Amino acid sequence: MPTRNQLQSLFETERDRYLREWQEFLSFPSISTAPEHAPDCRRCAEWLREHLARMGFSARLESTASHPVVLAERKADPGAPVILFYGHYDVQPVDPIELWDTPPFTPSLRRGRMYARGAQDNKGQCFAALKAIEALIHSGDLNCTIKLVLEGDEEAGHMPILELLEREKANLKADLVMAADTGTVASGAPTITMGLRGIIHITAVLTGPDHDLHSGVHGGRAPNPAAGMAQLVSSLHDDSGRVAVAGFYDGVEAPTPMERSLANSTPLDPGWYKAATGVEPIAGEPEYTPIERTGFRPTVEVNGIHSGYGGPGSKTIIPSQAVVKLSARLVPGQTPEDILQKTIRHLETHTPPGMHLSITEKGIGGPAVRISLDSPAVKQARIALDSLSDTPTAFLWEGASVPILSHLPVIAGAPVLLVGFGSESDNIHAPNESYSIEQFKAGFLFTGLFLSQMKHRP
Repeated sequence: MPTRNQLQSLFETERDRYLREWQEFLSFPSISTAPEHAPDCRRCAEWLREHLARMGFSARLESTASHPVVLAERKADPGAPVILFYGHYDVQPVDPIELWDTPPFTPSLRRGRMYARGAQDNKGQCFAALKAIEALIHSGDLNCTIKLVLEGDEEAGHMPILELLEREKANLKADLVMAADTGTVASGAPTITMGLRGIIHITAVLTGPDHDLHSGVHGGRAPNPAAGMAQLVSSLHDDSGRVAVAGFYDGVEAPTPMERSLANSTPLDPGWYKAATGVEPIAGEPEYTPIERTGFRPTVEVNGIHSGYGGPGSKTIIPSQAVVKLSARLVPGQTPEDILQKTIRHLETHTPPGMHLSITEKGIGGPAVRISLDSPAVKQARIALDSLSDTPTAFLWEGASVPILSHLPVIAGAPVLLVGFGSESDNIHAPNESYSIEQFKAGFLFTGLFLSQMKHRP
């Protein structure tokens, strides 16, 4: 089993090659939401398949209703532990392009950071893990079977991969599911993510007049959908910030005292939060800490409201329609289908008089994920992380969602382990996304240490 120092030496020996290959991976404009980039997504998937084959994997592409999925496997001796590793090769759009300092698909290494779209999310994190697996293969220290699922639709907000995973279910059985698509706490301490929230989304249209009306002629007579939408949206929360949808909190599972204590052991610094976002962390239920609100409590958020005229000057109308886009983040004990129906019912019940509500889009990402503190994989990961840093390992109950990670453990019949090294400064989903070589190296070292310790099935 290699030590930390031996893995560091392996990394430094191959560092230039790793960076060169990482840049090649990043150069594919694999934007899953843009139809014109579908050929780029396929080329990126083909590059991955060939790269994995050179590493010693049996790798193939499998088609979906959207972009292909890379499936790969490298078998160990019968009875060895089986690890299923998930990642995605697709990336977010690059808009606004004028805010990038360098072209987003011409990777640029500056001051120890790699700048490119996907540098962190998820090409950087994923590739660091793949290079660690490669290093263990070459050193003879990989004692487990590795299965890889690398998809091309994670950023598109839908999951055509699910049909494929069901077909491949027998081939995807594992003892543990791993993913490197998470980050660290604000302090940068090594972090095990212990939970992800589930998600649903709704697009609702409120219609009044059959066309825009003159606000002088019709003001005071015709119902105004813009004002009506403001009223409808305001009904979603009470004055304390609590969600007002009937039955929304039914079944919500509270964290254990130990989970709550560990989560709050790395509290959110309001000053840091304001510096990072421009606002103070004051939204939500005041009886919970900011850490608890995102880690353990469900929310309903307004993602966008659109109505009427928004250009320069004045256009005095009563608009005929208003549109709202909503999402809800869910926690254990909530069923996405149930919350979706309850939220729609709330919108219908609170539709202002004289207007018509239509739900034009609705969708379920998946339920919440909560990982047990007693998980053997969590305990082993903590040992590996503690050996990499003088800072104690932190535990994070994340407010975001990675919907596939609520489905993949069920298909694999295995628990999940979430360890990533992303940070707020990486600017994922924004211009000038980057990932430092030190973060990449941390992902490499953790994966190498953790997998080299996997000698027996849990």
